[in-house]
Amino acid sequence: MIHRLPTIPLLRVLLLSSGMVLLAACATGQGSTPIDTIQSWFSRKDKGGRQPGEKLVSPPDVVWKERNCARLQRPYIDIDLNEILPSRVPAGEEFNHRMVYSMCPLRTGEGVVGDLSRRITFKGNTVFEDVSRRFEIKPGKWQLDAFIGIPAEAPAGVYALEVAFSGGAVRFQRSASLVVSRR
Repeated sequence: MIHRLPTIPLLRVLLLSSGMVLLAACATGQGSTPIDTIQSWFSRKDKGGRQPGEKLVSPPDVVWKERNCARLQRPYIDIDLNEILPSRVPAGEEFNHRMVYSMCPLRTGEGVVGDLSRRITFKGNTVFEDVSRRFEIKPGKWQLDAFIGIPAEAPAGVYALEVAFSGGAVRFQRSASLVVSRR
């Protein structure tokens, strides 16, 4: 005897669920397009699963093989990811800055110590800066997560987040943008 799965009720549930998500997203959009609102909702959901701090993604020996570190001028650092979630933030809320780097050390187990800074600029002016002195870039692949709050009175517009490191012979600077909106 062959049993058929009840496809019609399942399809209805999926369509109803999708419709509810779209309606909820559009209802909270406050001037955004439905697509922007849905993307923002998913970004906030992703951000919610992140924790502040650093986390080892791949150990040094794996990175050494993947990057072929023996052939690179060391210490070698590559920024694999520099992102902001969500990229659109209402004033008064916070966003997540995630940076992922891979490092091949000069000598096994040796890190690079220096200053790691995060700076937010708006129309060319620095509105926030945080510097971690004696920060160690460690061998392997590492993920750094920080949460930064936007003041409720912050003006709407495009902001830039600049992250920079300077230590010994190692220097890098990257930037990413975010849009702050008024509630």
